[in-house]
Amino acid sequence: MEKKYVGVQIQDAPPSYIKLDPNEKFVYITSTMNGLSYRIAAIISYPEKRNLSTPNIEDGRLLYKDNKLALLLHGSQSHKNAIYQTLLAKKLAQSGYWVIRIDFRGQGDSSDNYDPALGRTLDQDLEDMSTVYQTVSDRSLRELLYKTGKISLDVIVAHSRGSLAMFKFCLKLLATASPLPSHLINCAGRYDGKGLIERCTRLHPHWQTEGGFWANGPRNGEYKDFWIPLSETYSIASVCVPEFAAIPLNCSVMSCYGTCDHIVPVSAASRYAKLFEGRHSLELIENADHNYYGIEGDPNVLNLPIRRGRVNYSPLVVDLIMEYLKNK
Repeated sequence: MEKKYVGVQIQDAPPSYIKLDPNEKFVYITSTMNGLSYRIAAIISYPEKRNLSTPNIEDGRLLYKDNKLALLLHGSQSHKNAIYQTLLAKKLAQSGYWVIRIDFRGQGDSSDNYDPALGRTLDQDLEDMSTVYQTVSDRSLRELLYKTGKISLDVIVAHSRGSLAMFKFCLKLLATASPLPSHLINCAGRYDGKGLIERCTRLHPHWQTEGGFWANGPRNGEYKDFWIPLSETYSIASVCVPEFAAIPLNCSVMSCYGTCDHIVPVSAASRYAKLFEGRHSLELIENADHNYYGIEGDPNVLNLPIRRGRVNYSPLVVDLIMEYLKNK
């Protein structure tokens, strides 16, 4: 991994629109690269079940064993508390995981994109993940954040575009001989970049001649309009997904797709299953769309909660992920 300065700012009083559980902290993970400082907003969930180990030889404090971390990644025009992430963080912490869910730059409460003319490129997402990874690996920062010993990144759960960042980041770890997570969970990730170009053209017919398009997304507690330049979209559409097969076989993969996904074709599910054949588990959720909401007229046979007037399949997604990790 590239060397950079990283630090942590713990916010005792998070923004009023961010609600935390008693075992959570809101922090900014800071970094400086090329003379530019930036902040990645994150919520850290501390495990509610901790296995006591022997005292630390250096200072006598009790450390904990089985310190496994789960990193949660959002998709485009999204944020750290979107869809299933808050509930999943809670369930993971209850089962003994440390959990970090972050805002990529340009989204949520994190800093602006490095270059507005480029937008939120995939390379910038990977840089943000590298900063978080280094924070977890750095002993002094780990002591400040967790008051514990070594923590290993065991699980990454990513939604939509975040899945591409997850797989690309694992290739980056592999290239630098850094430890890889054991479990990769792909929630509605795109496989074919051509489909993204077609979707953008359908929604914004002149986006290529105009150099991009306007979108709406969460920013510092509000939903705002912001410009998506061509470079941002093409950084996602140009990803060569078959290269992900180089991720070592000891990384198991789970995919979870709604059968009524209106953004990513459900064929992506079978293509990922084939790519990771032999270490892949697939879950298809009937009547669920890209963000795991039910379609109009959904009979809600599972008696799931209603949110924004639609069946909310996020609790089912969380149950499927937790069952998968339990079995693994």
